[in-house]
Amino acid sequence: MAEVARIETERLLLREQLPTDAATWGPFLTDPDFRRYIPVRRSTETPEARAVRNLGSLMARWESEPPSGVGWVITRRADGQILGTGGFEHDGDGDWEIEYFFAKPFWGQGYASEAAHAMARYALEHSDLKRMTAYVIPANAGSVRVAEGLGMRYQLKVNYLDFFADPSVVELEDPIASMYAVDRAGVTLRDGPYRVVDAEQS
Repeated sequence: MAEVARIETERLLLREQLPTDAATWGPFLTDPDFRRYIPVRRSTETPEARAVRNLGSLMARWESEPPSGVGWVITRRADGQILGTGGFEHDGDGDWEIEYFFAKPFWGQGYASEAAHAMARYALEHSDLKRMTAYVIPANAGSVRVAEGLGMRYQLKVNYLDFFADPSVVELEDPIASMYAVDRAGVTLRDGPYRVVDAEQS
């Protein structure tokens, strides 16, 4: 597996996938509230198998040079609890789409914002990011706040299903999302502890 840059913030450790992660992350992926705001492929996989695939694709972003994106398992430093996942995908032309997915028990505690600012700082310092984008279901007020907190502003409506060659394999209650974006110079990063660390340091 490619080397994944570990990031520490005040409360979080953003790190690579570990062998035990899928068993922990899998049950969160089946929560109806978690799935309400993101497109999910229809599957007969077990929760753990789905998590293996989900986390594996996240880590695979680091494999190419330069990376085709970046991704992390997001954990709580105090006890190692997995809270969510996040990262960026880019289109090769300088647009980097930020993603942040947190399990329902950890909503409303500021974790997504803390992680998003750390991920954005990493992308600004280590990539050719020209514009940051995010796609958010409007009813997901918490995710909207995270995007706006990074300086992103509403651009237009898009249909999530248009991103899939076969929309019939996707589950999503309301596929109409809002696209948010901000140019590199307009990204807003908040103050707070941040450092990229080696695995043995964390």
